[in-house]
Amino acid sequence: MPISVAPDGREFRFPTPEQDREEIQNLKTISNEQRRLGREIVVVQGMGFVGSVMAAVVADAEDGNGNPYYFVHGHDLVSRRSYWKIPVINSGEPPVHAEDPEISRIFPRCVKEKKTLRATWNKYVYKLADIVVVDIQLDAIKPVFGNASTGYCDLSAFRRGMRTIGKNISPECLVLVETTVPPGTCEKVVKPVIEEEFKKRKINIKKNPPLIAHSYERVMPGVKYVSSIRNFWRTFSGVNNKSADLAEEFLNNVLDTENYPFYRLDSTNASEFAKVLENSYRATNIALMLEWAKMAEKIGVNLFEVIKSIKVRKGTHDNMLKPSLGVGGYCLTKDPVLANWAAETLFNLDETLPIAIHSVNINDTMSFHTVELIEEIFPRLVDKRIAILGVSYLKDVADTRHSPSKLLWESLMEKDAILSVHDPLVETWPEVGNMKVEKDINVTLQDADIVVFAVGHKIYLDLEPEEVIKACGKPSFIVDCSNFLTDEKIMKYLKLGCEVKGVGKGHVEYLKEIRE
Repeated sequence: MPISVAPDGREFRFPTPEQDREEIQNLKTISNEQRRLGREIVVVQGMGFVGSVMAAVVADAEDGNGNPYYFVHGHDLVSRRSYWKIPVINSGEPPVHAEDPEISRIFPRCVKEKKTLRATWNKYVYKLADIVVVDIQLDAIKPVFGNASTGYCDLSAFRRGMRTIGKNISPECLVLVETTVPPGTCEKVVKPVIEEEFKKRKINIKKNPPLIAHSYERVMPGVKYVSSIRNFWRTFSGVNNKSADLAEEFLNNVLDTENYPFYRLDSTNASEFAKVLENSYRATNIALMLEWAKMAEKIGVNLFEVIKSIKVRKGTHDNMLKPSLGVGGYCLTKDPVLANWAAETLFNLDETLPIAIHSVNINDTMSFHTVELIEEIFPRLVDKRIAILGVSYLKDVADTRHSPSKLLWESLMEKDAILSVHDPLVETWPEVGNMKVEKDINVTLQDADIVVFAVGHKIYLDLEPEEVIKACGKPSFIVDCSNFLTDEKIMKYLKLGCEVKGVGKGHVEYLKEIRE
């Protein structure tokens, strides 16, 4: 019988036909009991990085008297990749690893204490739903590296998810799409698919039009994982007023809208547009900074001090970002591509988004600049020992999705360097063949000719230069990818006989001149 293997190695057998039948009865019984308690039934579709935690947040929501508003069924597929999440959640464990301590509390609280959360594989659950929250992963595909204009969105799996919903839900059920989607998706994909399935079921779509809303998530990994769902500003909309009204009521119950007011837009096109514009703005901001970083390096300027000086004037440049090893994660790497593809494919527009797409191209290849900095000191990297500190895409998180460290690793491997990698939070690196990541930093640094501070994990920021050089066993070439090292530490490295370079840190040459 097929099995699904959890990240920790536990194996879970797929359910049998008999278990399928039993599960349907379980779903009916549990949902009926919850309705008698006055709770609506919410189904969250997709138990991934966003959906599983969203399900827990909804299950945790209470009224002023401490009574839960909802009972939540989390749904995922019977597949080798996903099925393991269902028994893990039902045991009260989180299916995601996070630094936020609330993650390890909210799942057992909702599953075992409140008994307001349960996961299932059976699609019958949609027949019981008052609200379906869609959190299906949707990615942009970029077939040509460094040419994001060729990127597109494969909606086939997303459409299948919508078809499952349309085949099962009651006409009164609200479908709230949280997934970041190309503008036009709710109107041009979700609505037509559900309408088609309603018609097959002889549901009159004029009397009972599908109730569809959109409210994009802004989930951030790290120590504020849960808070980034519950305590954060939201934009939302509906395909009609009733849909938007139902979404508003639901979000008011689940989120802290008193302290973080939400914003209602007049169409799902607008709210879908808002998410991809928000992230395209940030991606473009970062890409612009790389251009200035290169100039700063050439003319002896510390770009980061310049940015700090500009931000003294509040209100106009508070959102100036900074260059780094590169841009990673799930949003900035794909959202401009989703918007560009939507302009061409869903709206048939002649004009697309060249600035946003050019920014993606710059950000996707940004790691090459760190390689260039290394080659300024070591033009030939064959057999050079290089220690990469950090493989996640963001400081103090364990998420490696689209990490720029991957491109750095691949580029240096192609040059026949001898690489070692360390990350205090990442056990294995899925994007690099599930490579085991070293946990002992001294092992990683041993005999290193070059040390790359790739990610700003706190453990790296706290390292003293003397510790690093002692572990290396010799003065090494230190590369700072995003202002992780203070000038004081850079001076220490220089005094210890090290060479130092940094992205946007042209002033290091000046520091060399003034070292004692």
